Amino acid sequence: MRKPLRFRTKKKRVSFLRRRFFWYVVGAASFSALLFYIILFSSFLKVQSVEIQGAREIAPEHILSTVQDNLWQSFFSIPQNSILLLNTKSLEEKLSFLFPSIRSVSLKRSFPETLVVTVEEREQIGTWCPSGDIDEDICFAIDKEGVPFKEVSNVSDYVVFSSQGELTLGTQLLDPSLLLTLLNFREGFLESGKFFQLFIAAFLLGENGEVQGATKEGWRILLDLKENMEWQQTKLQTVIEQKIPLERRGDLEYIDIRFGDQAYIKYSD
Repeated sequence: MRKPLRFRTKKKRVSFLRRRFFWYVVGAASFSALLFYIILFSSFLKVQSVEIQGAREIAPEHILSTVQDNLWQSFFSIPQNSILLLNTKSLEEKLSFLFPSIRSVSLKRSFPETLVVTVEEREQIGTWCPSGDIDEDICFAIDKEGVPFKEVSNVSDYVVFSSQGELTLGTQLLDPSLLLTLLNFREGFLESGKFFQLFIAAFLLGENGEVQGATKEGWRILLDLKENMEWQQTKLQTVIEQKIPLERRGDLEYIDIRFGDQAYIKYSD
């Protein structure tokens, strides 16, 4: 028995122009293009003003000039002054590199058109001189983190540190804990009574933890950072009180307090 013939009806093709999905895609693409144009080229989102906060020693106009130069640069013809596209991290790193006196810097967008640059400057707690000869050396201010950040000519207001090492402005040179230890040692004598009062003007940092403190009176204190610093301070006070008459302080060459319970006194010949 012959099977009955079946005829398939040919579906009518619908133009893609009538498909909703196509128009959704077109609409989304158009909206994205419009948004992209607004972000890149709209004057509404361009950085129109830069506000510098926290600058004291550094001239604000120098920071402003660096920021503005960066804003007017372009990347593949795309302007970099859009407040949304601005690479704040890169600009912060650039400012820290160009201005070693900056301890930290942050950039924040204040919509719609202001960029706020807030800097924290380094504060000098001492001076670093390569050999300790402040009359011959070129010396640099250092902060509490042991970072040299600017050249200085007047070193009399701060304790001088001398050590071996290659100096790069903005890069740590001395260990912060070492600085704190020596500054505390120095401060302990400044707060003593008149008879005990010593003014340590400089610390010469040697190898293996050995340190020489140079007093304003012209004699030296031999220290060892591997030993207990409070005990060495106590020994020095005891020696000055019991062993060295006030009138002979100017004849001292050094007092060595590095070893155990001993303290060695050496007078100039």
